[in-house]
Amino acid sequence: MLPTMGSDWQDLLRPSRDIHETDQQYRITLEIPGVDEKDIQLTLDDDVLWIRGEKRQEQEQQDGQYHRIERSYGSFQRALNLPGDAHQDAIRASFKNGVLTVTIGKREHADVSTSREIAIAN
Repeated sequence: MLPTMGSDWQDLLRPSRDIHETDQQYRITLEIPGVDEKDIQLTLDDDVLWIRGEKRQEQEQQDGQYHRIERSYGSFQRALNLPGDAHQDAIRASFKNGVLTVTIGKREHADVSTSREIAIAN
């Protein structure tokens, strides 16, 4: 009998997200345990912040003559529409212990939107 993928598989493909706002910035956190930093990509396209990634999971069990390896792979993406006061040149990202934190500064006046990739700092 083959195992079925339950809610754990859905969580793998849709990381939970929290957004916190202060007077000076927005802070977005995504819980993505088991994902390597190199498998995460952040892209700013006009007023949309794209967070994409891929998770690979492998589980091995061995009991006497019985040997089983399960592998699951999946990708995820989240699109966040930035508010009008988001300072697109003041976006920073960090990744630690399976949590991606994106900080976006606020500005007073609207700037022209651009597209660019955002590096993740350790």
